Amino acid sequence: MIFIPISNGNVCFISGIMTLLIQMFHATMESLLVDQTYTTYTTIQVILMIRLMPCKIINTQPYQWLILIFKQKRIPFMNETTLKIFNRTLHIKKQWKITFLATWIGGMLAHAYRFFNFLPSWDSMYNFAGTGATYSSGRCFLEFFSKISSKYDMPWVNGALSLLYISLASILLVELFELQECASCVLLALLIVSFPTVTASFAFMFTADGYMMAFLMAVLGIYLTWRYRYGIFPGIICIGLSIGTYQAYISVMLCILLIMFARDLLIKQKDFKSFFRNNWKYIPLLLGGFIFYKIASTLINAYYHITLTEYQGIGQIHLLSLWEYRQAFTKVYNELSHLFSFNEALNVYWYGYANRIVFALLLLCTVYLILKNKLYRQPLACLTGILCIICLPLTVCFLFFVSSDVWYHTLMEMGACFIYLLLLCYLEHGCVKTRFEKIIKSIGIVVLCYLSFYNIRNANICYNEMNLSYEKSYSIASNVLDRIEDLDEFPEISKVAIIGTYHTYSSNIGGTVPYIIGVDQDNFLNLDFHYFAMWNYCFGIQLDQASSEEIAAIKQTEEYQKLDSYPSKNCIAVIHDIIVIKLPEE
Repeated sequence: MIFIPISNGNVCFISGIMTLLIQMFHATMESLLVDQTYTTYTTIQVILMIRLMPCKIINTQPYQWLILIFKQKRIPFMNETTLKIFNRTLHIKKQWKITFLATWIGGMLAHAYRFFNFLPSWDSMYNFAGTGATYSSGRCFLEFFSKISSKYDMPWVNGALSLLYISLASILLVELFELQECASCVLLALLIVSFPTVTASFAFMFTADGYMMAFLMAVLGIYLTWRYRYGIFPGIICIGLSIGTYQAYISVMLCILLIMFARDLLIKQKDFKSFFRNNWKYIPLLLGGFIFYKIASTLINAYYHITLTEYQGIGQIHLLSLWEYRQAFTKVYNELSHLFSFNEALNVYWYGYANRIVFALLLLCTVYLILKNKLYRQPLACLTGILCIICLPLTVCFLFFVSSDVWYHTLMEMGACFIYLLLLCYLEHGCVKTRFEKIIKSIGIVVLCYLSFYNIRNANICYNEMNLSYEKSYSIASNVLDRIEDLDEFPEISKVAIIGTYHTYSSNIGGTVPYIIGVDQDNFLNLDFHYFAMWNYCFGIQLDQASSEEIAAIKQTEEYQKLDSYPSKNCIAVIHDIIVIKLPEE
């Protein structure tokens, strides 16, 4: 039905025109669908809301083109297409298109708030025009990959590149895990792009594209080795580039291999001899990648005269003692319990329950496949497959087993996402025939859909908290600056000492989501430098920062002892020709 207002006897004319246009539209759409001469089309419906009365109702024919869409077994845009590159034909599969599209749609649903808003964190205050810790942290390739966008913190550019890298990595994973169902491709893309590690990476947007490139390189290195006869040689370079960009993505490589091994042994039912013959090449791949990284890192650091920092035990990689290995297992359990909210408060209990179901389904599917396929008749292959499943959670926190000084946070836990992807492989390849298998598959899909939704929602909550943190930080910095400018000694005296930390916790906000590093509902003015950086970048005012020696001398003075803490009016004074602001906590 189309409603056309009556106006001075021109109803017939308008009715005729509208009927003619509708018929032409129907004919055009039918020709496009039947002939399939175009791969894409756009339908635009314009609704004119005109409050003129009376109205005349013009009956139109049914939308036959819409009926044709539902009658089509496949959408032309999603069909497999070919692309010629340098006289070579590339077959672009339907699964690739679906994965790519799902990554971008899911990525925008989860992270658009971050892409289109200025949401700094405590670390980005150091890196408005930088790429973060690079050579001294053993990340000799991070600066190069981060500067593909630029050296500036640009949310949309860095975010778009990050989504591109994630989408390409997701397509490669679809191939590695041999996923064919559209639902599996969509779920894989959504689980990866919405995972808390990606959200945490976007909290540090100045380096997020570099980290996502490390993720892509890790996947690409394994894919090249798996797909091509001599792919191990470029694969070694990719693995080295990944480690040299962010060492934590070693876990991603290991998790991918464990899932592939488990699939070959438990689902494809390969015997151990053929399994080893097909997969031994991944050992020199990882060793070669590490050697390539070590040589490159050593040469670069020697050229720039850089010594590795002790942060996160980077300079302390070694074999652990038996007691330290025991502690490592305890650390893994505690870290995974925290990540999956097994021991969190009630405000995130549904998330914890969903993750418990995932682990229960993994156990059930493993046992079921062993019994169904009678894998116990091949004890070596069966035990190896079981060992791969057991080692998967341990591999997520692999660095615990090579350094006793390392501590994990959300940025380093991308490997945990592959626990979900293992279940996805089980559901597609192992549970497809019997009624029991279909029930298990349905439960698994529902749980994974919920986790995807939760992580998308979680990401938006986190970015909202980042916005609140920025507004509170801006307000505090502005208030402190006003007090400095009110002093009679200003601007003749421009050196400032900020002593202490001022917290601004908001009620009824904290604890609504599992902890993600870089996201905090408190202000991010943790150090005195943060005040000077915000005054510089956000206010355009440059003040001199007092040295640590000058601050130590100020603390010993009687004048400082008499000062009250901010926000008291008596929190500011001029001591030793330095403007001093005393904050509550030192």
